[in-house]
Amino acid sequence: MKKVIALAGNPNVGKTTLFNALTGLRQHVGNWPGVTVEKKEGIMKYKGREFLVVDLPGTYSLTAHSVDELIARNFILEGNADVIVDVVDSSCLMRNLFLTMEILEMGVKNVVIALNKIDLAEKKGIKFDFKKMEKVLGIPVVPTNAKDGTGIEELKKKIVAVADGKITVNPVVPVYDDIIEREISHISEILKETALAERYNLRWLAIKLLTRDEEVIKLVLSHLGHEKMDEILHHIGELEGHYKKSLDIIIANQKYEFIDNLIHQFVTHFAEQKEMLTDQLDRILTHPVYGMISLLAIFYLLFKFVFTVGTPLQESLDSFFGVLGDNIGRYIVNDTLRGLIVDGIIGGVGSVLSFFPLVFLLFVAMSLLEDSGYMARAAVVMERIMRKFNLPGKSFIPMILAFGCNVPAVMATRALDDERDRILTMIINPLVPCSARMVVITFLAGVFFERHKALVAISIYAISLGLALISALILSRFVIKGEESPFIIELPDYLIPSWKSVVIHSWERSKEFLKKAGTVILAGAVAIWYLSNYPQPVGTGLSYAEIIGRALEPVTKLMGLDWKAAVSLIFGIIAKENVIATYGVIYGIGGNEEALGVLMRQAMTPLQAFVLSLVTTLYLPCIATIAAIRAEGGTKWALVASLYNLILATVIGILVYHLGLFIMG
Repeated sequence: MKKVIALAGNPNVGKTTLFNALTGLRQHVGNWPGVTVEKKEGIMKYKGREFLVVDLPGTYSLTAHSVDELIARNFILEGNADVIVDVVDSSCLMRNLFLTMEILEMGVKNVVIALNKIDLAEKKGIKFDFKKMEKVLGIPVVPTNAKDGTGIEELKKKIVAVADGKITVNPVVPVYDDIIEREISHISEILKETALAERYNLRWLAIKLLTRDEEVIKLVLSHLGHEKMDEILHHIGELEGHYKKSLDIIIANQKYEFIDNLIHQFVTHFAEQKEMLTDQLDRILTHPVYGMISLLAIFYLLFKFVFTVGTPLQESLDSFFGVLGDNIGRYIVNDTLRGLIVDGIIGGVGSVLSFFPLVFLLFVAMSLLEDSGYMARAAVVMERIMRKFNLPGKSFIPMILAFGCNVPAVMATRALDDERDRILTMIINPLVPCSARMVVITFLAGVFFERHKALVAISIYAISLGLALISALILSRFVIKGEESPFIIELPDYLIPSWKSVVIHSWERSKEFLKKAGTVILAGAVAIWYLSNYPQPVGTGLSYAEIIGRALEPVTKLMGLDWKAAVSLIFGIIAKENVIATYGVIYGIGGNEEALGVLMRQAMTPLQAFVLSLVTTLYLPCIATIAAIRAEGGTKWALVASLYNLILATVIGILVYHLGLFIMG
C-alpha cells in the first residue's frame, strides 16, 4: 500500500505548482466524498518507490467555517497522511505560519515545511537561517521554488525520511498567557475521562472549545453530556468577560505574537518597506477607471489570442473529420448505416471536437491570468461594480471560473459564507458564457462576422455578463433577499506562470470537453440524426425533428429564427456544443464546417446569427449545470434558474432581433 503525502497551505502559496512538480502528469482529479469540492491526487516517484500525493484545499486556518477547512482538518485529524507537507510562502511568513501552528497544535509530528517562493523572498530582501528555523520549529524545513524545480529533490528526500521514521521531530506549539493556559489545562483534565483522549490531542480540543468551534463543541458534547459541557461554556464566558473580547480573537492575536517571536529567531534580515513596481501596477490594475479599462483590454487580448492561434488548428481538425467521413463513407454500402456513421457520429461529434484547440487555449489563457496573480485584481475592480447589483465581490471568482465551465463554477460558490450570496451567485452563474457556448459563438462569429469575430464574441460576452448583474439586482430584491457580506480578498504576488503548470492545469480542465464529446455529445448526435431522418428525412416535413421544430417555431419566429434553430436549441440543453452539431446533421453534411457555413449564410442573416448566438448563451443551462445547481442548492433553485434563464433568453432574443431590424431600417 502506497504511503500518503498530504499538501496543506494557504491559497496562492504555489501549492498547485508544487503538486505538479512532485507528481508530473501522474494525476487524477475528482471530488471529495460527499461534497463537490475538487480533490486532486497524484503519484510521486522516488528511487523506485511510489507515494500517493493528496492536494488538500487551500485554507488560512483549520476552523469549522467552511467546507474546505473541514476537509483539510478532518484529513489531518484522522491520520490519513503519513507525511504532511505544509507549503509556506516565504515572503509572507507571519500569515502562513498561522496555519502551521494550527497543524502542530493538533499534535501532528509528521510535518515537513516546504518554504516556497524562496526567490521572491530574496528579491524582497528577506534572508533566512534555515538550520535555525528547523531547530526553532522542531520540524524539517526545505527551501523551494516549485516554479523552477529548486529544492524539489531535497523535499522528496525529506518526505521519504519522515515517512520512514528516520527523522526525529519535536514540533513547537504556541504558548498563550497564564489565564488561557490554565483553562486549557482545566478542560484537558475533564476530557481525559472520555474516549476522546484515545483519538485526539486534548490540548487542541481544549483550544478549539475556547474558540467556540461548532464542530468540536458537538463532538465533545456527545462524550461529556450537557451538564459538563455547560460548565465548560460557563468558564469560557467568564474568560471572555475578563478580556472583553471573544476568545477566538484573543487566541489568534496571541498566536500571531508567538509566531512573531519565532520569526525573529531565524529571519536574519527583514524586507525594507519601500514601494515596488508591483505596488505601482496595483494602483493601475485596481483603479476604478484604469483598472476597468485594463480588464476590458486584457480580456479582449485573451479572445484575440484564442481566435488567432486556435482558428487555424480548428480548421485543420475540421478538414480532417471531413476527409475521415468521406473516406469511411466509401466503404459503407448501406445508406442508413453510412448516414448514421458519417453524418451522425463523425459529423456530429467531429464538428464539436474540431473546437477543442479553442477550448484548450481558452483554459491556457485563463490559467495564465490566474497563475500570474491578475484574477484577484480583476475581482477587486469588479467588486465596486458588483456591489451596486447586490452581489459580493467574491462572487466574481465563480463567475470567472464559469468562462471555462459552469459546473465547477457552481460548485465554487461553496466558498461564499453567506447562504443568500451563494444561492444568488449560483443562479446567475449560467448566464456567464462557458467554453461550450464559446464553440457556438466562435463558429457563428467566424461565418457571419469574419473580420470582426473577436469584437462580436466579446460583445456577446459583455451582454451576457451585463444581464447576469442586472439579474442579480432583480433576484436579490424580489426573490433572494438578505444582507450583503463584506468583501475580503488577498492580492497574491505577481508571478511569471510556469508553463508546465499551465499546460497540466489546462489539460485537466479541457479533457472534460473530450469526455463529453465521447459520451453526451455522441449520444446527442445519434439522437439528432435519428430524429432528422425518421420517419422521413428532413425537408419532407415528416421527420420527428421538423415536427418538433415546427411546433416551437411560433416562438422562435419572434426572434427571427426558424424551426431548425428550435431543434438545435432543444439538443443544446444536453450540451451547448450540440447547437452547431444539430445544424450539421439537419443539413446532412456531417462535420464539414465550411459547407455548413455556406448553407447557414444562405439561410440566415448576420442579425439572426447574432440572435442565435445570444439566445444560446442565455437560455436553459445544460443538463450538467442544472444537476450541479440542484446538488448545491436544491430542486427549487434548479427550477428557478432554469425558468428564469428561459424567460430571459426569450425576451432578450425578441428585443435584440426587432431592435436590429429597426436600426437597419
